Amino acid sequence: MTTRTTATAVAVATAAAVVQYTVPAAIPALQRDPTTTGEWWRLVTPLFVQTLGWYQVATNLVTLALVGAVTERLLGGVRWAVLFAAGTVGGQLAAFAMREPGGGDSIAICGLAGGLVVWLLAERADTAADVWATGVVVCYVAALTGWGLGGVRVAAVAVVAAALVVPFARRAALACAVGCALALAVAADLHGVSLLSGMALQAYRQLFQAPQQSAVPPA
Repeated sequence: MTTRTTATAVAVATAAAVVQYTVPAAIPALQRDPTTTGEWWRLVTPLFVQTLGWYQVATNLVTLALVGAVTERLLGGVRWAVLFAAGTVGGQLAAFAMREPGGGDSIAICGLAGGLVVWLLAERADTAADVWATGVVVCYVAALTGWGLGGVRVAAVAVVAAALVVPFARRAALACAVGCALALAVAADLHGVSLLSGMALQAYRQLFQAPQQSAVPPA
């Protein structure tokens, strides 16, 4: 199963990062700005600018590649796009409701991560692909939670702890990821809202639509 959708998204994000650093006016023109009215493009364009600097560019590119690839391999490109959009919509609505400026595609990545968590919880088999995907997504959610609630040191500790737990308690780690999403949302963190958006959408599909089969062909 290819990861063409993820590769395209990473390429677009990379090109956007180059533009924002070569055209300084791009960030103020495209970022989320709750004080403006009538500038409808700001509903989408904040995804293309990373307003916190190069570390945000680097971390979002890496996590988009990792979370995006495992999501696309397991769920397919169409479901990838739907979850990406769900995270974006949930995060953007929350941001404008809380009048929070800025930009970045991490809210869209959270939509992917949230959907993947729910799919993995419903998946009964502990295949190598499932364990790897669980490690990627749980470590990502742990990093977001640690960073959002305690800073970079807490995030580092949370990632290490998650990596140690996943091989021995995969489903418990996934359940903890759901709890982390709730904690972030309660703390008014956009990532929590976007994670829950992806989770809710995938949960609806699992409960009320045809069972989702892994996009990875059997060995």
